[in-house]
Amino acid sequence: MEAESLLIKKPEVSIILPVYHVEKYLRRALDSLLGQTFSDFELIVVNDGGTEAETAICLEYAAKDDRIVYLFQTNQGLSAARNLGLEHSRGKWIMFADSDDWVRNDFCEKALQSVKAANADMGIFDLAYTEGEGTEGFPHRVDLPEGVYDSDTILKARVQGKVQCYAWNKIYRRELWDEIRFPVGDAWEDDAIIHEIIDKAKTIAVIHDILYYKPYRDDSITSEAERDNKAAYWIYRQRRRRFEYLKRHHPEMLPAARNDMAQSVIQYGRTCLLFTGDRKGYEEARAWAKDAGISVSGMTLRVRYFLFLHCKPAFCLVERGILVLKKLKKHRT
Repeated sequence: MEAESLLIKKPEVSIILPVYHVEKYLRRALDSLLGQTFSDFELIVVNDGGTEAETAICLEYAAKDDRIVYLFQTNQGLSAARNLGLEHSRGKWIMFADSDDWVRNDFCEKALQSVKAANADMGIFDLAYTEGEGTEGFPHRVDLPEGVYDSDTILKARVQGKVQCYAWNKIYRRELWDEIRFPVGDAWEDDAIIHEIIDKAKTIAVIHDILYYKPYRDDSITSEAERDNKAAYWIYRQRRRRFEYLKRHHPEMLPAARNDMAQSVIQYGRTCLLFTGDRKGYEEARAWAKDAGISVSGMTLRVRYFLFLHCKPAFCLVERGILVLKKLKKHRT
């Protein structure tokens, strides 16, 4: 009976790790996660149709460590991989990692301590972007003092850009995910739903420990989207989704979201007209923005937004000028 109860004991934490085209970095990610100071976790490795070499690495590690739950699916993208991990998770708490990143050895321990000490539903910690293999880099911190906050405060901070949208610099009580999943096929999928997760949490702990390291990669999904001009579309789409959510559930927060939304619409419109030739996309975004009735603050942004809505030729001219000035400034520095 005792042995049977041990077999069905649920882990404290489930860490979900999608794997796809990251052979060069995969061992580093797995080693950092399995080398945690806290050991009561399951590592759900979701092979999203990766290479044979990646499959071999996953199976090698799964054979050595019984905390690994190995899952395979034909390639469906990051959202589908994370969703599959959520469906199979058993932990009381949920955490995420990307398989080209790595974590500090107390990634789980510190995050779990923060939420348990505060009896919180969710915890947020700092991260760092790196340009090499070490931990030296550029800290990306939550722009709030350490402490415990209600969901409205954190939601407003997210809208203002003080809290990152990333899934992986957070720990979540598993119930927060009961009715929420990542949108399959989308990019910037974290930004599509993190506001809903925050809104479900009653209390959220913030700590200023850098527990997560993300190296800059030229071949990452985000970098490729930026190069082929898809980034502006996905940012616009996910900001619009958040704006519409706030309109339904938190209309009092719309003023805090207006400038960010306007900026996203402008950038997408500029990309449509100057880079991709997607006139239909521009017109659709302009129609939505007019219907949304966003009031923008700040003279420069207000002028750009007015031109976007009402004068396409002048909008193109101004946006070309802004891009030229940015290039000149970059060359001088």
